[in-house]
Amino acid sequence: MIEIISHPSNRITWALLAFQGGYVNAGGLLCLHLFVSHVTGFSTLFSQEIAAQNYMKSFYFLLVPVFFLLGAFFSSIFTEVRKSRKQPPVYIHILLLLAFIFSLVATFGTYGFFGQFGEPFGDLHDFLLLSLLALSCGAQNAIITHYSGTIVRTTHLTGITTDLGIGLAKYFVSNDKKEGRLNRMRIDLIVAFIVGSLVGVFAFPKLQFSGFFVSAALSLLVGIKLYSSRKSLIPQPKIP
Repeated sequence: MIEIISHPSNRITWALLAFQGGYVNAGGLLCLHLFVSHVTGFSTLFSQEIAAQNYMKSFYFLLVPVFFLLGAFFSSIFTEVRKSRKQPPVYIHILLLLAFIFSLVATFGTYGFFGQFGEPFGDLHDFLLLSLLALSCGAQNAIITHYSGTIVRTTHLTGITTDLGIGLAKYFVSNDKKEGRLNRMRIDLIVAFIVGSLVGVFAFPKLQFSGFFVSAALSLLVGIKLYSSRKSLIPQPKIP
């Protein structure tokens, strides 16, 4: 399994998804002044708004992780069913959904449904936008994380950076070649996420909501690539 996950062609795919994670996260930050590719800070935001007696806003922040969870659950159902049938994973359904969500955000945002780009989070329209982005990030993160046994994560750096630290320790102690390949892949993911963030902070101020069309196109591209190479994502029986 490690050989498949760390294969150069698959590493490119994971890196594209990590790039998208960083890009969307930058878009969420510039659009709503909030990170959207992970939900770590929302418990703190919820508590902060409770203390300030902003109960509706605190309720919004409490629900955001639920949408991330729903995205992860929905995408994992497809993977789990196919794994139980010993079939190769098919991700194009989820990635088509991501392309649709990002296109929806870009279109509705361009026509003013989500208010002015760059305004701080404040009302129901902002909550809907934040929920859609959290849903898409949860779905994307679960696509490969589930199938790879949590080896690959593409929407945040906390887990993959921890994995890299552990992997480096294992490599220096045991000189494990497989761990070395995984470490190179983890570095790919971290760099791709950072590059995606960098591109996002330059692109979104100019493109504003239309910048999410880039995410839609990238989701579609990765979905087609994964579908065309889906048989390479499962171990092939060895010929005696």
